[in-house]
Amino acid sequence: MAFEESVYYGVWKIVECVSLAGVVETTGIEGTEFRLDENGDVTWRVSEDAEPMLFFSCETYEITPETGSGSSRDSALLKFIGTYAGHVIEFKAEVTDDLMLLTYEKCCMLQCQKISSNEPTGDLPYTYVSALEQGFFSDLSIKAESGKEFLVHSVILRMSLPEMDWLSNPPPLTGLPEEVLQTMLHYLYCECLPPGLTETTAKACVKTLGKVQGFAQFSHLCETFLKNTMLKQQIQTLISEMHNCFDRIIELFSGRANLNNPESPISTEANIWNNPAKLCYTVRQGLKEAAIASAKLLLLCDLFSKRKCELSRQERHEIMKQAKSRMPVFLKQLHKFLVVLKQHSQTLTAHQRYDFASYLVPEIEVILDTVSRFAVETKVALEQVISSSNAEQSHNEHSDRHEKGEKSKRGNIGEVLGRTLKNALHMRELKKLKKFHDKTTASFVELMNRKEDFSIMTEGDKVRAISKYLEQLIDELPVTVLRLEELIGALEQKVPWTEWKYLFKMATSKISWGLSKVQSNRASLQPLIDEVCDIVRSDQFSAAVATLGLRNIAAENSQEGGACSDGGRAGKSRMYPLNPVESLCVSPFPKDSKMAGRALDLFRKREGSDMVFEIVSTGEGGDIVIDHTGDKPVTTVEEGVIEVDHIPCHRVIVASRCDWFRRALLSGMRESIDKKIVVHDIQPHVFRLFLEALYSGQLDTSSLTTEHLVDMMTLCDRYEMDSLKISCEHALKHHVDEDTALYLLSLADQLGCTSLQDYVLIYIANHPQLVHSDVYEDLPDKLKEDVEDAIAWKGLESERCREPSRGMDVTPSSVSSMSELEDLVGNIEVADRTQPAQELSSSVSSEDLQLMGNEELLHSCLAALRDVVGDAVPEEELVRVALAADYDVNRAVNFFFLSS
Repeated sequence: MAFEESVYYGVWKIVECVSLAGVVETTGIEGTEFRLDENGDVTWRVSEDAEPMLFFSCETYEITPETGSGSSRDSALLKFIGTYAGHVIEFKAEVTDDLMLLTYEKCCMLQCQKISSNEPTGDLPYTYVSALEQGFFSDLSIKAESGKEFLVHSVILRMSLPEMDWLSNPPPLTGLPEEVLQTMLHYLYCECLPPGLTETTAKACVKTLGKVQGFAQFSHLCETFLKNTMLKQQIQTLISEMHNCFDRIIELFSGRANLNNPESPISTEANIWNNPAKLCYTVRQGLKEAAIASAKLLLLCDLFSKRKCELSRQERHEIMKQAKSRMPVFLKQLHKFLVVLKQHSQTLTAHQRYDFASYLVPEIEVILDTVSRFAVETKVALEQVISSSNAEQSHNEHSDRHEKGEKSKRGNIGEVLGRTLKNALHMRELKKLKKFHDKTTASFVELMNRKEDFSIMTEGDKVRAISKYLEQLIDELPVTVLRLEELIGALEQKVPWTEWKYLFKMATSKISWGLSKVQSNRASLQPLIDEVCDIVRSDQFSAAVATLGLRNIAAENSQEGGACSDGGRAGKSRMYPLNPVESLCVSPFPKDSKMAGRALDLFRKREGSDMVFEIVSTGEGGDIVIDHTGDKPVTTVEEGVIEVDHIPCHRVIVASRCDWFRRALLSGMRESIDKKIVVHDIQPHVFRLFLEALYSGQLDTSSLTTEHLVDMMTLCDRYEMDSLKISCEHALKHHVDEDTALYLLSLADQLGCTSLQDYVLIYIANHPQLVHSDVYEDLPDKLKEDVEDAIAWKGLESERCREPSRGMDVTPSSVSSMSELEDLVGNIEVADRTQPAQELSSSVSSEDLQLMGNEELLHSCLAALRDVVGDAVPEEELVRVALAADYDVNRAVNFFFLSS
């Protein structure tokens, strides 16, 4: 069986934890649910008293086939990727039917039960917004302070807020400000805030709620909206301030050039490029602005990483989309800056460059001394941090050994798993710090060597060396500008939304992790931080550093809504799952809606009904005949007994939940006059289930037979209930067998259920003997052609699988690119586009091509690549990429653009 990532999609529940010795123990995380979706996102639903685990804070996951000795074709590696510090917590995953076993090395196994698949369920937000907006079948009016009347429905208001007397005179909420009343009614009908809600209205709602009882959840939504709006505004302000910093840098270096037209002639009067002293001062000011922009970026990353749990999914995505939309703007600012540098620097003569070099010699000597001292302090501080982390690790291990013999009330497996994960992540942190220390040490040694080499030069040699270096920089500017222009043009293609979302979360989390390490070792790093602030000498920079909690604790604590600098509080927030709310302005799905449950109770109790469904059915062998010749249709039966059932309902609910019924009840025809809809050709209990699903917004398909599901799907098609129709369609996939396949294929074709039709075709392709049945002969010619095509395609795939594939197993391209890009791209060497064609042709010979594997697959991949990248790329380069990607076009495209 080949690796299929799709079997992991869906909602899973942790049902038990088993030690490696096979003992089942209670850990406190049982009942935890997590959803793996096809976009690489994981969402957790954890009870408040659950044992906290590090992977509960992960919001990204990745699935890759397990490789190496001892791995089976059915197993995979499930990696929960932490958006804090970029930690990766890796489990071995094995899926059998609806069970998944997650094994953490040398610790325990988590048994998970799939409680829902990731297939489309057709669920729509549960709302009665159409009844509020159109006011049909209204039985109540509420007047606002302005005099405007809102037509409402007592049955819906009682479902939303049953503890309030809505039939009193005057009704509740009368006399409220119009905007407040409209917002509150929207909440009562939709269980969410209205789109386009303003801060002013939200504040007015919170203020008004002190006079109204029963709106605690609404008040919480408004307060959350205000808090999240403030957070988004803070992030937007930080982005604007970074743009302003870059604009000031461009202005500093532009001199008297026209900023709107960088190619315009330059005035030599008071031009900083003619004065070395002014140019050096400008560089210092530009570096100061760059430092301020960097501090703002750190603030943004820390703010988002530590407070994203407070945002809804939609709000987090809005921030990430805004950041993505600003990237081209930042790149264009950088491009404008480089153009200014190129424009001015290319006007410098050799004599001017020599004068600049002469002026820069003492400046560079001071810079080298400062950087050397800074490097020494950084090295010492890092050694102290590593020593402190080692001491912390030793203390934790001692505590673990001390507590190991004591049995926890919840069982020790959960504690062991938690300690194991913490120790593993702590060791990774130590490795990161040591690796950074090694790089810093190497850079320090190189810096000291360069400083020594520079110091032993004569004054003339120093000037000539700096002049030559300036000349090299000026020569490289045009190439840098061209490459940046290419990057700006290809940004959208190279970084689609899915990858950008991953990169943004990973980048912000790593930066936040680095800041948390600095915060936790502030005593050791304080001299270093103070020296940086002294070098920059900017109030904005110092304020940003204080907000980050790196300096001036009093200022840090006074920052309202700034980045969370309380290590304990931040640490605690990371132990909880992300907010599962999709959006404050989107109604909940039926399973999460209180109104949906109350509507179902209302239907079953038959209270306050104002219409009826009349179900006309016949006994066995009977046929219904309807005579329309008279003023009123007359229903009779031939050779059977008529059975009539009446199901009372509520017009406003039925009309709000089903467009077909709304048109019938508002048409002015007999259905609207009699307040009765007659239904034929359906079993009463099936139609009752249909109405229950209409009221509650969801349908339990697990208990329905194939016949009932078919009847239900036919009803949904008749009355245009597409959401329930999709649920039935996907439920019927589990009922496909040799007896039902051909019948369901015909039904799916009649009702336009393409998903079910494709699924049945695959089943028939795997069971070709079905074409010899009598049912197959009754199928339309079009369906027969589809079946024959599916069987033929299955045969081609089977033949391809039997072909040799260069002596190795072929794995599908569904393997996520995010984990393999660094490794695989590092293992291939795509030829540089600037390499001469002769070298390219010599690097790949025709004899090599004959040994490269299946030529048909290669040519197919090359043709697809050529359609994407164009005709300018050499053939040999595409061959290299295709081979590295095992002929998979998607992976090949990724490799090509990354390597380019």
